[in-house]
This record gives sequence, C-alpha cells and structure tokens, in this order.
Amino acid sequence: MDGAGLSDREQRALSAIEAELRGDRALDRMLRSGRRRRRAVWACVWGAATAALFVAASVTVSEPLLWGCAAAWALTVVTALPPAVEWSRTHRRRRVPGRPQE
Repeated sequence: MDGAGLSDREQRALSAIEAELRGDRALDRMLRSGRRRRRAVWACVWGAATAALFVAASVTVSEPLLWGCAAAWALTVVTALPPAVEWSRTHRRRRVPGRPQE
C-alpha cells in the first residue's frame, strides 16, 4: 500500500465483511479446532522428546541430559495443558444432566 489507507467505502465494506465473519460460528469452530490440533501435535512432539531424553539420561546418568529432560517436560506440560483443560471443559459440559447441549 502507498500509505493512503482505506477509503470510507472500503472501510464500510471491510467492516461488513468482518461482522459477517464474526457471526459465522462454524468458521470460528473450525479455526479454533485447527489451533487445538497443532498444539496437540506439538505436545506429542515434546512428549516424545521428553521420553527420549529420559531414556538417554537414565542409561548414561548424564546430568545435562537430565536437565534437558526436565526442560522438555516443562515445555510438554505448558503445551499440552491448555488443550487438555479445554477438552475436559467441553466433555464435562456435555455430561452435566439438565444442562442444554451446545
């Protein structure tokens, strides 16, 4: 862009498009689930790295490997905790009797 910004007509059109997208629940759900999947994949990667470092540290009794395992474990927990909490909230909501289904 040349720095001039959007005209009033373009700004109104953009606002209308944004309002339409905000109201699309299916799109919102799809975008959120994509983030969750990526985060779950990263949690699995960190989990595998943690397991590999743990085995290597156990076999070699190496302090740097042990610290690496601890750091990988912390990253695994930080990465996996938000999707796990969201999953438990979603499933708990579905099981509560008398509560409407979403």
